[in-house]
Amino acid sequence: MKIDRRKLSGYLLILGMVFLTIGIGTKNTAFSWAAVVCIMISLVVGGRLIKPRRK
Repeated sequence: MKIDRRKLSGYLLILGMVFLTIGIGTKNTAFSWAAVVCIMISLVVGGRLIKPRRK
């Protein structure tokens, strides 16, 4: 079973946005930190953060 990294990245990004909305709405910092972690993992898995740019 091969995991599609682009789909996983999108799911983590959406999950991070949901956590951020819950964190801001309830003023709970745990959800805000979970959102930051999900978004950072999404960037790394999707290759957007460490992928070299084409010139």
